[in-house]
Amino acid sequence: MRVAIVTPEFLPSWGGIGTYTAQLAKHLPSDYDVHVISLSRRKGDQEDHSDITNRITLHNLGNARDTFLYNNQFQVSLWRNFKTLQEKYHFDILHANHAQMPDLILKLLNHRIPSITTVHTTIISQRVGTMRADLGLRQLERSEKMTYLLYPALSMTEWLYLRRCENIIFVSEYIRGLYQASFGRPRRSRIIHNGVDTSMFRPRDRGECLQHFPMLDGMKNIILFSGRLIALKGLDTAIGAFSRIIQSTDATLVLAGVGNFDPWKRMLESNGVPQSHYVFLSQVPYQEMPYLYPLASVFILPSYSESFPMTILEAMASGLPVVASRVGGIPEMIRDKQDGVLFEPGNPLVMAESILRILSDKTVSERIGDNARIRAENDFSATRMAMMTSEAYEDVVRGLG
Repeated sequence: MRVAIVTPEFLPSWGGIGTYTAQLAKHLPSDYDVHVISLSRRKGDQEDHSDITNRITLHNLGNARDTFLYNNQFQVSLWRNFKTLQEKYHFDILHANHAQMPDLILKLLNHRIPSITTVHTTIISQRVGTMRADLGLRQLERSEKMTYLLYPALSMTEWLYLRRCENIIFVSEYIRGLYQASFGRPRRSRIIHNGVDTSMFRPRDRGECLQHFPMLDGMKNIILFSGRLIALKGLDTAIGAFSRIIQSTDATLVLAGVGNFDPWKRMLESNGVPQSHYVFLSQVPYQEMPYLYPLASVFILPSYSESFPMTILEAMASGLPVVASRVGGIPEMIRDKQDGVLFEPGNPLVMAESILRILSDKTVSERIGDNARIRAENDFSATRMAMMTSEAYEDVVRGLG
């Protein structure tokens, strides 16, 4: 089967969709001819992804920056180039991700090719999550501001797009329920949870990991956040919790991700967190992330809205206890106090108490971390995700949906 995966975000990834696409492309059956149609990144951002690029055919339709407008650029480029690519390669199926609506123009023009769309989130869930952060428009990241300001137009575009998506993959039960509440029952759909490469993300020797992150040597009780530095991710809750934690124990907050750190640095300072207690790593290359998780004592994701976050899967596969907010699809990933700990979003006090329990009790920490690793291997592997997705492709091409 010849598959065209269309996505403006691929390699290097700066968010969950890029990671999802990379893992899917890498783990689809070896007899599949996988083509990824994407945008390339700025010179200097390139990483070695030969384990994936040697497996696929990559078509770059332009250059991308992590801004709100790059999606629109890709929609136009895909419309202009897809007919030529289809005539040359004769794709059997086109796979897109709804959050970016990359094939929007193709769908509006009723381009005829079997297609399937993965729905990771909806615009309204992103808007609600950002509003719950209650930080004010000035403190929001650019893409959050644009989504907030252009919500009426974006929601109408989303409605036009989704009503033309005949075959849908939902990444969680939560997202399917959210979709049905807003758009009604889809024509044909299935749930396929996101998956993680459990051979890449696994428990590792601390000495090996410190060779990749020597700046973290000697730091105790590392509390790790990885993701985009946006309000939706609940960084205000994390900072409020951390300011309480360091009153009880020596700990370091490590933040790794894309975005403007300055607003969060000011928030750390206003919460009385000394600079010696936090480290900002900026964006860490994806190949380096498997060496970062094992250095932490706990991974946090205090988001106000989530679908089925890849970072939690990576932490679980690394055998790391996770403390996360009870939102979206996260309760489908984590069984509270078994393979992670859940708390209500926006509650820094309970978040701090949950983290301190893990930091203070090695037995609890090891039990949760071991259970998390087992759950990732059994239920959320990239191999399992890719196998189920290939079955969905086969059904769509055969007209079964």
